Amino acid sequence: MGSPIDVILCMGDTLTHLPSLSGVESLFADVASSLNHGGLFVATFRDYVSTPLQGDSRFILVRSDAERILTCFLEYADTTVTVHDLLHQREGGSWRLRVSSYSKLRLSPQWVVERLSSLGLSVLRDAALGGMIRITARKAELAAAAEVGTDS
Repeated sequence: MGSPIDVILCMGDTLTHLPSLSGVESLFADVASSLNHGGLFVATFRDYVSTPLQGDSRFILVRSDAERILTCFLEYADTTVTVHDLLHQREGGSWRLRVSSYSKLRLSPQWVVERLSSLGLSVLRDAALGGMIRITARKAELAAAAEVGTDS
């Protein structure tokens, strides 16, 4: 492995795009072992667990302009949410619809905090812009880590 890292960022919904919870745990283990003492890990992700959208609320206007309208529809399962993207795009005076879908993990913010804490990181959780959750985790400073193992 290379030199320890001072900062690792995982922004947007990157964590929820991983294929499995074990994949997230593996990433967290790599983060914890790669951080320098005092190093910082920051991640943001959308909370699809605490308050699942229901009914018509599962249709979300993502973005629109005179030429494009992007809407998504969320379909919840136990451990994943399938995101269906509906892109209406103006082409030659008429509208064309393109549809795609992909799965994302439903990560509980508490589960993320517990997993990072179990790796010896000091973790804070708060709200970020756009309904995202922000997790900030710091590896103990070397001096503080050494004090924990000493007797007075």
